[in-house]
Amino acid sequence: MSLSGFFHSWPGLYVAQAFLHSLAASIVAEIAIKAWNVRDPAVRQRVLLVPVVAPVFLFPLFRLFGPERDTAYFRMGTLFESGRWLELEMLGTRPAMWGLALVFTVTALVFLFQELIPILRHSLESGRREKSAGGIDRLEDPAIRAMMESLPVAPDVFVVEDDDFVIYSTTGRSAAVYVSSSLVAALTEEELRSAVAHEISHIVRSRHPMMVAAYLLRALTFFNPVALMEFRRAAQEEEKVCDAFAVNLARNRGALVDALRKLYLPPEEDEPASRPKSRKTAMEIEERSHRLNIESRISRLESGEDLDPGMRWLAPAAVTVAAVLIDYYIV
Repeated sequence: MSLSGFFHSWPGLYVAQAFLHSLAASIVAEIAIKAWNVRDPAVRQRVLLVPVVAPVFLFPLFRLFGPERDTAYFRMGTLFESGRWLELEMLGTRPAMWGLALVFTVTALVFLFQELIPILRHSLESGRREKSAGGIDRLEDPAIRAMMESLPVAPDVFVVEDDDFVIYSTTGRSAAVYVSSSLVAALTEEELRSAVAHEISHIVRSRHPMMVAAYLLRALTFFNPVALMEFRRAAQEEEKVCDAFAVNLARNRGALVDALRKLYLPPEEDEPASRPKSRKTAMEIEERSHRLNIESRISRLESGEDLDPGMRWLAPAAVTVAAVLIDYYIV
């Protein structure tokens, strides 16, 4: 099958229109976030997931309930018709068609190597850690025992002998929190309680049906670059949602701020003035991005912003309706 034949088949129409529907929904979501000044991370996350989830269903639903979209008369009045651009020829080639195919291929490879394989590797390594980690059960460590007594949720917590500051959680049947011995020694009891509460929130939310469904639907659009970017933005909001959950559990906003600073914000070293400036490596850029994300979380916690229950479902619902109405006229 030629590339042109593929884009005129049902699978080709699906991938092309899913991309365009995601793009339009992403623009609507961004406008809504800025126009309504949406600051609640849970609401922002739901809004950002609209361009990820909705396009999975729109093409088959439109085909089922709007067969007139295939007619030439309807296409003449659409906001955007992909076929015209995909079939546009320049110098004997179809640049839009080949460019879109290249974008889909690169996005699929990014999904494979940056998301799917790391998730599978993490799952395997987590299983090995649970079996082989030389940990101390929370009941045997006085600091952990004292810290956990006031938390309403109490998963297994293990202290692992490690000189680095490490804390992470594993999900699944044997969900647990692992904390390095050096971190236990460095944090106060309140800071440790808040840090563990944050990891507990990840365990609780990993079982949330909405998050499980969102990731499964995102995997179905592995080729879609807009879904890739919007899902990653939604994942960043997940950390802020878990921060709010941790504050509700541990009841100490300041302790969580201090724990985040000790964990992730070591003092930055100033470069000597005599050292020539060089291009930043990919690792340095990633570290800087991570630091900015942590600083954003700390800034939100310090500002004391509360959740906005009034917008919790109103904003995502409005964005969904607007996206569906606009995407209906994008073919």
